[in-house]
Amino acid sequence: MREIVSSIWGNLRGAPTSVVEVTCTPTLDLSEDHQLPHQDRVQVISQAQDEANPPNFEQIPNNQPPKNVVPKRCKNFTVSEDECLVSAYLNISKDPIIGTNQPIKGYWQRITEYFHEHKSTPYDRSQSSLQQRWGDIQKETSRFCGFYVEVERRKQSGLNVDDKIKEAMAMHERIVGTPFKFMHCWLILRHEMKWNALLDSMNPTDAKETEQKGTNIMEELLPPKIARPTGRDHDKNMKSNISSSSFTACINVLQKLSMEHGAFEERQDATSREEATHMVVRSDRKLALQEEVIIIQKASLEIQQQMLKLQEEEREERVMTMDVNKMEPWVREYYINKQKKIAASSMNVETSSAREPS
Repeated sequence: MREIVSSIWGNLRGAPTSVVEVTCTPTLDLSEDHQLPHQDRVQVISQAQDEANPPNFEQIPNNQPPKNVVPKRCKNFTVSEDECLVSAYLNISKDPIIGTNQPIKGYWQRITEYFHEHKSTPYDRSQSSLQQRWGDIQKETSRFCGFYVEVERRKQSGLNVDDKIKEAMAMHERIVGTPFKFMHCWLILRHEMKWNALLDSMNPTDAKETEQKGTNIMEELLPPKIARPTGRDHDKNMKSNISSSSFTACINVLQKLSMEHGAFEERQDATSREEATHMVVRSDRKLALQEEVIIIQKASLEIQQQMLKLQEEEREERVMTMDVNKMEPWVREYYINKQKKIAASSMNVETSSAREPS
């Protein structure tokens, strides 16, 4: 055995040496009950099992959102939010210097910033949400403008502004099928030049073609478009063209007023003639009724006279047939005189009737 160990050791001396770390884990004999209590032995066994089978923890990246999480939806736009959005659109659009050659993304970014600076609600709205809301406002309000223009075109007498608005709302609900819900936006936009220019660009029509073809303004308007602000050069050109086009516009207005005045006078003349004819007819009817009333009254008077005559004759006959012999002398004298007067009157009537030519 020594010779074998010596030969192995000699071989190892000639080979290159290497260092090896050896880890020794002392064993624990659990069969000795007198060395550890029962509770300590259970704890040692569980620790040994935990060291032999360490738990496998999977780390979830912090940047990944939890699955199947539905984002909360913001509440519907309020009236104050709609008014703030309309105000933002008008204020940003009225700035021609900043709005010149600006990309649509930057343009709506400025509208979004203006909206969040001036809003009175705690809700935050994204840029896409504001764009979608403005598209709905623009579509519905432009359609209502068409109905309101149609009501004004009819020129119904006796209608004030409130009556025209009610008529346009009723027309919207009757044709579209739903009530108009952006009245608060229309009241802000109705007199704004930017809004009127937007309507002209969305639905350009020629006045003559409208009269000839009878264009129905109650049809669906064009889909909503995102309006771009006018530039500074465009505003300068508009100002320079005002002086040249003002005279033509005045002439057109005067001609239109003259034509309307002539048509109004013709309608007045026709109305006057019709009223005069009706007055003559009513007067003739009134005269005929009056004549009938007079005839009826005359017949009634004749009947009354005949009745009075009959009553008088009956009274005279009663006086003439009285027996005066049974009366007192002074009473008898009274009735005798009455009988004489009745007889004389009757004789005079007969004489006059006999003298009249037959």
